[in-house]
Amino acid sequence: MKLICLQLDLARQKESVSFIKSYVDYAVENGYNTLVLYLENAVRTNSVPFFNTEESYSPEEMQDIIAYAENKGLDVIPAFENLGHLERFFVYPQIEKLSECEDEQKEGRGFDRYKRGSCGCVTNPDLYKFMDNYIREVCALFHSPYVHMGLDEPFDFAVCDRCKEKMARNGWTKADLFYEHVMHSYNLVKSMGKRMMMWDDFFQYADIAERLPRDIIFCNWNYYFIGNEPSGHWTNRIKRDWFTYYDKLGFEYLFCVYGHRASSTYNLDSFTQYAEKHRPLGGLVTQWCRSDSFYLGSYPFIAYAGRKWNGQVCDESEKLAIYANILGGKEQAELVLSLEIPTFYWGYNNVTQMCEDEYLIRTLYRKQLEYAVQRLRVFCESAQGRAKDILTDIYDYVWDILLSLQLQNLGAEIFDNYETRKRGVAYFQGKLDEFSEGYREIQNNATALWAKYKAGIKSFGNALENKYVNAIERNEKLKAEIAAQEEVGVLYIDLMLHDGFSTVRAEIRVKYKGDKQETTLYRGNIKPSVTGFEVGGCYSVRFAIKPKKVDYIVFGVFGEGALYPLHFRYTLNGEKYVAAGVEKLCGQVENEANILYNDTRFAKMGYDDGTAHFNDLALSKQMHEIKVTFRNLGEQNEKV
Repeated sequence: MKLICLQLDLARQKESVSFIKSYVDYAVENGYNTLVLYLENAVRTNSVPFFNTEESYSPEEMQDIIAYAENKGLDVIPAFENLGHLERFFVYPQIEKLSECEDEQKEGRGFDRYKRGSCGCVTNPDLYKFMDNYIREVCALFHSPYVHMGLDEPFDFAVCDRCKEKMARNGWTKADLFYEHVMHSYNLVKSMGKRMMMWDDFFQYADIAERLPRDIIFCNWNYYFIGNEPSGHWTNRIKRDWFTYYDKLGFEYLFCVYGHRASSTYNLDSFTQYAEKHRPLGGLVTQWCRSDSFYLGSYPFIAYAGRKWNGQVCDESEKLAIYANILGGKEQAELVLSLEIPTFYWGYNNVTQMCEDEYLIRTLYRKQLEYAVQRLRVFCESAQGRAKDILTDIYDYVWDILLSLQLQNLGAEIFDNYETRKRGVAYFQGKLDEFSEGYREIQNNATALWAKYKAGIKSFGNALENKYVNAIERNEKLKAEIAAQEEVGVLYIDLMLHDGFSTVRAEIRVKYKGDKQETTLYRGNIKPSVTGFEVGGCYSVRFAIKPKKVDYIVFGVFGEGALYPLHFRYTLNGEKYVAAGVEKLCGQVENEANILYNDTRFAKMGYDDGTAHFNDLALSKQMHEIKVTFRNLGEQNEKV
């Protein structure tokens, strides 16, 4: 491969110049020939002197970094955004009007925590006037023949009236407007005598690759396990044999893996195996968002990837030897290599109000991590030098995931206790105190690592400080809720999983007997943590309800994608009530009668066409609802 690339994310967290230079040394030591600096607004220039100095670099600092890396033999590629991921530009009042949305919650998808959202308005001429000038200024500091223009994840693209009017006037779709923007970016890069790189993920929604100049280099990122064809990223998980497709069209491309914080290698190994059947220009280890963490845990992964892509690693023994050398021993290496931790994992933490039922994969995962944390703690105590810091960072990461898993498992125990009342308050409060002590340990470790590797650098948005403070405060809140909890009913909702992208949401309203109005029980994401393992099947979510009989519930679905409910039931005072009747209230609902059967038949609620959602964000605002009534399980035989 021509390009063996390692990335550093300087946009989401500023790093010290001394650390960046040590990162360069590590890249060279392990066979990389290219460093990609992901920048967004990380460089102050003449046109943007108002950028926060605590979060950005002066031109002189950036030139120093580039010169150091180039003297070490690395090509240094600047990576920008001029469409999506502009949220940190829009926090500045001087340029906030370049955004697509004035209020992203109302006009866009409703997922962005920044009021203006993250997408720029391509029909606002001031966007190009500003961004083109800024990109030229920053590129003047670099000598690479390549410029990465980003262009990934523009979810709120072309939702304003001006964009809609232009598309209507020209008879265009969003794909046409996206194509025009890509070509504007291409011509900008070309005018500087450079060659453009871009992320290719939005070809899943705007299928324009065939129309683009063949000298654009596509960067295909996929952080999951790769089989014979990569799965897509979002609603529908649209699949295409991308590299065969690009080979046929005559494009060059990079395959991009995730520099895993615990050095899990399944993504790297499986993606490399897929890529080797094709003709990639190179590989890229991406790194993202280290505002509350460090790059240290990914160091064994970085070393392995660079050497693997250079042909220095041919079998598992050589892989093990690399890890053993970095971590200080074979036992440490074997343990870390056994941790195939999903890239993304989440769970529900409001465990007194809602819990996801336990399932086998999560049980096995939790037990594996329980063992790993014990062993890593021992290894950290005896390790020396950089190996100790790397192991500590991996330990903190694994311990943090385990604490989340243990909290979720405690949630299942809490909900069991709602029905059995076998355990007292002290048991659950004691568990939560143990979890808080774990967070304090991680915080102490992270604070020490920060002082060593990021001295003088502020955690963006105080992410490091807030992460553990918020976790401990949450546990205290849960303790209070457990102490105050009296009689509780439990509502069970069974769903079928088939699309792992968690942007579809649910709203649950309950009408209790004797109440005049419905009570909103829940509104938010209702997909299970099993999606982190990329598997499907049936799953159950439980909600705490009032100790009153239920007249009916209204189950609504909105957001991007569809949900597939299987069955509804609830328990109260030792009695079980199951779905007895169902009525479609509004929206797109199919096979709603299937929820009356407690088996694997399911209904479909919502639209599962991701491209349709991209073209019309109004689809995600629509509500799709059913009304479910109940009967006592003992009143008649359950339907089978």
